[in-house]
Amino acid sequence: MKQKHKYTPAEYVIKAFGGIRATARAIDYNPDSILKWRYRKGFVPTSAQPVILKAAEELNVDITAEDLIFGREIVFDE
Repeated sequence: MKQKHKYTPAEYVIKAFGGIRATARAIDYNPDSILKWRYRKGFVPTSAQPVILKAAEELNVDITAEDLIFGREIVFDE
């Protein structure tokens, strides 16, 4: 049976980079700032979006501009 999980933009960014600290290192932000994104309804600040896209491209991390706005739905088998 297939199962779906909808990640908020912040949750997806954190997952894609490998955690809060890894995300903070990749984009040169304070980990506390990254953590706050999760609690602000999962939105990624617009000021951080270009920085994230650049880091994702450089590190070959699968993040798109659409992910930063809408999040991403992941489908997986149980």
